[in-house]
Amino acid sequence: MANEIYDSTWWGNTIQTASSIGTSTEMIQGQFNLTKLGDEEVINGDFSNGISNWIQFIPATFENSSVIFANNSKIAQYNVGAVGGNYNIVIDFSNISGNGLKILVGNSNVFIDFSVSDIVNNGNKINFNRNFLGSGHLFIYSQSSSTSATITNVSVKELRAEEVEAVKCLADAIHRIGIQDIQN
Repeated sequence: MANEIYDSTWWGNTIQTASSIGTSTEMIQGQFNLTKLGDEEVINGDFSNGISNWIQFIPATFENSSVIFANNSKIAQYNVGAVGGNYNIVIDFSNISGNGLKILVGNSNVFIDFSVSDIVNNGNKINFNRNFLGSGHLFIYSQSSSTSATITNVSVKELRAEEVEAVKCLADAIHRIGIQDIQN
């Protein structure tokens, strides 16, 4: 079973089940090499079709295949990820000033704040991995009315494993659960 493609539903359920019965999930998660990126999940992430597929809560300006943030702009795209799925998120900028941006992945109420210096020091790019918690939605906010930014691309791709040692992984889980049962 080596070289199985990572199925987030099956493996995610296995990890949750192991965790719920008090079993460490390290032996399961340790078998993944999450380096392969899945398909693009964002529709119109390059803004080539203007505002289509994006929701504006506080308006931003769309022009020349980019979105211009000012005055507390807030945009979102729904259902770009599966709840619990692990994704690579990349946002490209052509310029930014002010206080920076907030990113909300899912609706876990856990914002990720990126200051202007964070973004500029990373080549006008935000690049991070995150699980979608609570929903599959992606929100991008201005941190304040003094923030201005031009976003030229938003990408969300699932992190997938290139190789999974499924037999060893499952055998380790069964062995550990059996030992716990004997000890109890």
